[in-house]
Amino acid sequence: MAEQVRPMQYQEEERFKFDPYAHAVTAITEPHRMTHDGFMYNASSGGIAVADGATLDVIFALAAGVFAHVILVEFGIDDGPGLVELYENVVTSDDGTTVLTKNHNRVGTPSDPATVVTHTPTITDVGDVLHQRYIPDPGGSGNQSLGNVFSGEDQEWVLGGENKYLWRLTNNSGGAINAGVHFNFYEIGYTVNHREEFDNLSGS
Repeated sequence: MAEQVRPMQYQEEERFKFDPYAHAVTAITEPHRMTHDGFMYNASSGGIAVADGATLDVIFALAAGVFAHVILVEFGIDDGPGLVELYENVVTSDDGTTVLTKNHNRVGTPSDPATVVTHTPTITDVGDVLHQRYIPDPGGSGNQSLGNVFSGEDQEWVLGGENKYLWRLTNNSGGAINAGVHFNFYEIGYTVNHREEFDNLSGS
């Protein structure tokens, strides 16, 4: 019987997975992997005028069976203070203007997300507040300079399927501002309860 030998291309692939200095298998983060697999998306918009005391609202409308893992939330504003809030179970009569949303993987034919991101919707019920984040006045000691004020998240939000979520920026600066939005998210659809699946596999 002829000896089975893996083709050189596979041997090279396995070699590059191993770090000869750390003596360990090279690994990448889940968001990095989602980018390579074509499931990482970016939604962005800039230069949206927001009057004093007014809000900039961004809707994430999710499809059934799809979960959006939002790993970056950024509101860039040219003056503060401001307040960023996240709401769940939002009801709209009109979802507003579509936010430019693109796949991070530009190889081949990039897919579009099932999640629809819009701004300036008509909201009839804001739903339930999940999170608040204060953006300080940039003029304070040690605060960020004008043109570089932002609110971001340091952990991902996993948004449930067939629901609407609202990110709301309230301008409390005392004057009109311009605001930009920047979101990174990837999508995974869950068809089973993973805890129950693990228990069944482990026999517990």
